[in-house]
Amino acid sequence: MEKYSALIVEDVKETSDYICRRVSLLCPSIKKIDQALTLSEAEDLIESNRYDIVFLDIRMQAGTSFDLLKRLSDKGVINFEIIFITGESDKEHILRAIKYSAIDFLYKPLDDGELVMAVNRALDKRESQDLNNQVKLLLQRMDERSTVKPDKITVHLHSGILQMISVNELKYIEADGVVSKVHLKNGETITVNRNLGYYKDLLILEHDFVPLSNSILLNREYIKRYNHQTLKITLTDNAELPVSRRRGKELKEMLGERQGLSGMISTFMSIYGNNKKR
Repeated sequence: MEKYSALIVEDVKETSDYICRRVSLLCPSIKKIDQALTLSEAEDLIESNRYDIVFLDIRMQAGTSFDLLKRLSDKGVINFEIIFITGESDKEHILRAIKYSAIDFLYKPLDDGELVMAVNRALDKRESQDLNNQVKLLLQRMDERSTVKPDKITVHLHSGILQMISVNELKYIEADGVVSKVHLKNGETITVNRNLGYYKDLLILEHDFVPLSNSILLNREYIKRYNHQTLKITLTDNAELPVSRRRGKELKEMLGERQGLSGMISTFMSIYGNNKKR
């Protein structure tokens, strides 16, 4: 059995010891486990050792684990998989940022089954990723001062492989059991190892995606027309997708509001333009 090493970054000694015991008991392939109680101690350990996995408590006494990742990213020394340890009180935008970056997180108290799955996923994908770019995407998402929406989303493929996709190139996502199919502008379809619910909040709240049903999430930039009588929506490439009756009503109202707003703007510009000519 291949041997791996891990670092636990947690400022509460009792919690750190508990995580250490669970990882040691449930993940026998991890033979070496170090513990850091401060961000500076974690930074020193990471720079002087090679870890396969780093468990990061989000909130520390002297800052957050994102502060640590920013410093490590600037140095280009992130060559380990990350599993965040988070409390229920952590803000939703933090969890959305972590999801966007395709980084695992676990809630306190740890669930044994979820811990084992997260560790296995991390070990499967540790050699195949550009981890520095993955963390840069996370830090970009966490920069609340930025008003620019990230233009890419990271999706999980088979065998732990991650792929970054431009949101503008993503037409729609379709549920397919426990996985999803991502349909791209160029006609390519990618199967991702996450269900539709995993991406729903990310794309609806952060980008112009609308649910057509419980199984389809559409980028509204690709809407050409909608027929409410047949509950069919036509895309810009003339492909048609079905719309559920419930979502159809919401879609009709949304498109009506958009058309109404567009008409109001056109009227205003017409009046404003005529006044300027006088």
